[in-house]
Amino acid sequence: LSWRSCFDSRAASIAAAASSPAGMYAALIHAVALLPQSRPAVKQFAAPVGRRELVSGAAAAAALLLEKPALAAAPQFFETEGGVKYFDLEVGKCGTFNVACVPQAGDLIKLKYKAYLPSGQMFDSSEGPGRKPIAAKFKKQPILNPGVEEALATMKEGGKRVIQVPPAMAYGEKGIKIETKDGGSEYLVPPNAKLQYELELLSVAAPPP
Repeated sequence: LSWRSCFDSRAASIAAAASSPAGMYAALIHAVALLPQSRPAVKQFAAPVGRRELVSGAAAAAALLLEKPALAAAPQFFETEGGVKYFDLEVGKCGTFNVACVPQAGDLIKLKYKAYLPSGQMFDSSEGPGRKPIAAKFKKQPILNPGVEEALATMKEGGKRVIQVPPAMAYGEKGIKIETKDGGSEYLVPPNAKLQYELELLSVAAPPP
């Protein structure tokens, strides 16, 4: 397996995963597994090399570096006590004067999110028509489901996180059933579904005194 074929396979896997977070875990793990354990050996020069040859070689090496982008580092995966698995797309930052960077009970938060079924189909979003980010008091008002709240507890303001919520921390055996236009009903979220979310913690603010 050549270095270039490994690179191309990894890039294709990450590109395919970009369509939804549901396949992102498997694609990233597959892509990392494709990387070879060692790079091809560097050939040694048989004779002293002149300045002109060195310049030509350096130019060729630079062209190869520009030809393919650097490989992105694989993310670190974590799991909460409740079984919520996650990795960070972007770690937030705590400002010098922001005493409420990580949400505490009672803090006012604003949250953007996208929610996906195990199939990868989006079933809810704060960015849909007529929708806006959630504004709520952390741990004082319900925020989607317990799994999302548990994942938020370790995020920093400005952070972006992909999470997988087990059924027990989401909607369990009941799922979410909605009425259809013909008077019937269907499941928006099937029973015992593992759900994926993209979270972006827009702001965290301490409650007024």
